[in-house]
Amino acid sequence: ELRHPGVVAYVAHGETGQGQLYLAMEWLEGEDLARRLARGPVSVDEAVLLLRRTAEALEAAHRVGIVHRDLKPHNLFLRDGAIDRVTILDFGVARRAMPLEALTHAGRLIGTPGYMAPEQVRGDDGVGASADLFSLGCVIHECIAGAPPFAGEHVAAVLARILFEDPRSLRSLVPPPPDAVCE
Repeated sequence: ELRHPGVVAYVAHGETGQGQLYLAMEWLEGEDLARRLARGPVSVDEAVLLLRRTAEALEAAHRVGIVHRDLKPHNLFLRDGAIDRVTILDFGVARRAMPLEALTHAGRLIGTPGYMAPEQVRGDDGVGASADLFSLGCVIHECIAGAPPFAGEHVAAVLARILFEDPRSLRSLVPPPPDAVCE
């Protein structure tokens, strides 16, 4: 039921003759954002375009009650390498907006630590659309700064930084991006 040009399209699902479940999605040509960022940060204009296009696709998902819960550069695909053709992939841990405890086992993290919203890290009930927006902010920060906003030597350090520290300001970059981007 989720149809949007910025969301990978479902094709089919079923079970093989050997009893294995499958899910088929559309074939895409291009590269994921993580591969693109491995070559260096994108321009501020490209980051703003990526933000806008991804937010539009997330809005479509949120409108039907779906929260992605694992937005990160690996899950943003650039069709034909084009920033303006970004497509959200991997809704494998996505859920309808409802209490978290109804969806996961206690003590189990859902998402990628460097991009998880504080409410995901805390295990709050009802992780919603705001978690996806937080993750998108982390992605955009990485696009502009060349590094994720929360990093550490191990998962616990990353999670603690998300909960207790502010990310490095984009204003600290040389040259700093425009004030409108830093706010």
